[in-house]
Amino acid sequence: MRPPTAAVLTVGCRLNQSESDALRRRLALQGVALVDAPEQADTCYVNTCTVTAQADRSSVQMIRRACRLHSQPRVVVLGCLAQRHPEQVRGIPGVREVWSNERKQAEIADVEPAPVRSRAILKVQDGCSRRCSYCVVSALRGEPQSVPARRVKGQFESLLAAGFHEVVLTGLNLGLYLDGDTTLAGLLSGLLESCNNARIRLASIEPDTIDEALVALMSEARVCPHFHIPLQSGDDAVLGQMSRPYRALDVERLVGRILKVRPEANVGMDVIVGFPGETDDAFERTRHFVAAMPVGYLHVFPFSPRPGTEAACRGASAPAKVVRERVRELRAFSDRRRQEYQARFVGTVRPAIVETSRTALTDNYLRLSVACAVNLAPRALVALRVGQKGQGLTGCPC
Repeated sequence: MRPPTAAVLTVGCRLNQSESDALRRRLALQGVALVDAPEQADTCYVNTCTVTAQADRSSVQMIRRACRLHSQPRVVVLGCLAQRHPEQVRGIPGVREVWSNERKQAEIADVEPAPVRSRAILKVQDGCSRRCSYCVVSALRGEPQSVPARRVKGQFESLLAAGFHEVVLTGLNLGLYLDGDTTLAGLLSGLLESCNNARIRLASIEPDTIDEALVALMSEARVCPHFHIPLQSGDDAVLGQMSRPYRALDVERLVGRILKVRPEANVGMDVIVGFPGETDDAFERTRHFVAAMPVGYLHVFPFSPRPGTEAACRGASAPAKVVRERVRELRAFSDRRRQEYQARFVGTVRPAIVETSRTALTDNYLRLSVACAVNLAPRALVALRVGQKGQGLTGCPC
């Protein structure tokens, strides 16, 4: 008899991806053969997201596609949309099982991830005690919980032994990591002791959780000089209405400290546009703030009201057409900044992780098209000379 087969499909962030990797490991330990193509699977696990309305739509579309396969796999739905709207998910024809977040965590508890990408994602933290007025996910995932440092180090070393040369540390609010007296800086310092011919990347991290010990570690060559900081707004009044525990000047000073210890760092930021209370003047303050900041790129999102959150009750701040124009303007700015940042490194040599035979990602988050006809193995850490072709970048082994 052939073993049962399963496919794991994922919508959403690195945290979801890391949990899907752990689920793959759990299934493999149970004797299940993992397949990439859902139509070849006896069971399809769909790991969902609900951070925005678009995430809801993407999750439902993925569930429906799995349910409509001619092979009629057993469809199991998990993740934040399943936690938030279990009855709605159960009502989709073909869904056989819906897992709560508690069930999901029980299934993957203490399981080492089985990454399917060239860079490993390692979950070290979950949950959030902050209650930003627009966020629904923190309530779904609960209070902060941290994976014990000893377990993180064991999983980290296993990933290095498996041939991964980059490990991305992730969490719902990564900077809240705390195991006894071990903060995120302490965890990172311990992992660096095992990290020789490899590197560590920090996933998105809230600005008010970055302390001086962590900034000091950002100068380490084995820590990727790429830091993604959720700004959300450059206007202090809007930040207050978002219940964000910092102000624009705090972020400005933080970025200055980071670039002082790592001048080549690629600093990215999230910005929410059209939040209730964002007047024309407030948007202008955000626009001027990011223009004055040495950012390498922005992730710009139109405000998506999440029913049940405080912000959802406040109504729109501006007509949809105005919000779309603001989004367009900031995304165009981000494109210009990305090109300017990339131009600084044309002609230089950067360490890069091979993603496919034709693409690689540098330590400072530049995606390169491999220009030379050479065989590069995925996961390999190689030195590439950065070139430019049109709007994109190329990389050639030195």
